[in-house]
Amino acid sequence: MALDVRRQDERIRAQLGSVSARPDATRVEQAQSKAFDASLARSEQAARRAKEPFIGQIGRLRKPKLANPGVFDLARSQEILDYLINDLLPELDIDEEIAAITASMLTEEIDSRRELQERLSLAQNQALGQ
Repeated sequence: MALDVRRQDERIRAQLGSVSARPDATRVEQAQSKAFDASLARSEQAARRAKEPFIGQIGRLRKPKLANPGVFDLARSQEILDYLINDLLPELDIDEEIAAITASMLTEEIDSRRELQERLSLAQNQALGQ
């Protein structure tokens, strides 16, 4: 944007210089142009400085700190799924067929998590044994 403004300003000055023979006018125009460029540079620097803290805040927000990684433990997720099947699902006011399908899906998820836990344990035991 600054470059476009400067180019346009130079074109206008060239046109004015060819029309006007007053040397005082070009000095004033040059001084105004320099003042404008300095003001533009200051505003661009201020905008960059204002943006930097915001970018730093976003960077910190993208990297959350996990206080308790055990929350994502496979055993914990199995407990939650068991709670959903045994305690929460029967209390919901939904069709029996939908409840049965939901319970079946959650049971399959529990089974797949158990298999994953067994494979992880087996892999860890093999890695420790070698």
